[in-house]
Amino acid sequence: MSQENVERWRASIEDFLAGTSEFDREGMLTRIAERWDPEFELDASEGSVLDISGVYRGTDAVQQFWREWLAAWETLRFEYELVDAGDRAVMLLDMQMRGRSTGIEVPFGKFAWVTTFRDGLMVHQKLYMSQSEALEAVGLSE
Repeated sequence: MSQENVERWRASIEDFLAGTSEFDREGMLTRIAERWDPEFELDASEGSVLDISGVYRGTDAVQQFWREWLAAWETLRFEYELVDAGDRAVMLLDMQMRGRSTGIEVPFGKFAWVTTFRDGLMVHQKLYMSQSEALEAVGLSE
């Protein structure tokens, strides 16, 4: 089941990459939310962007988190790797963004998300500003 979880997440990432423009943002969020449990929880409390750091519960709240995040950036570019961790998976990222209002390039750097799956759906996702901490949280090391 764990490899299936990784592939589900990969499909969500590909949907995300294909739909980050304002034109298709709502469609993209709807497609991704189909892979979330109705009580999905996103924990971005470790986030370095204070306006949106916090814990978001339920699909509506999580979709709103992504709307606000995406509204701030003209472009998002990232490389990622998914790591299988049983009922969890780790996404290791290296991201750069360009501010929508300023046009300034912002190197967000390396960070990670850990997602927990149950019955084929994402039930919890936590942001880690350190890739090594994310890997340690699932019992792996770099």
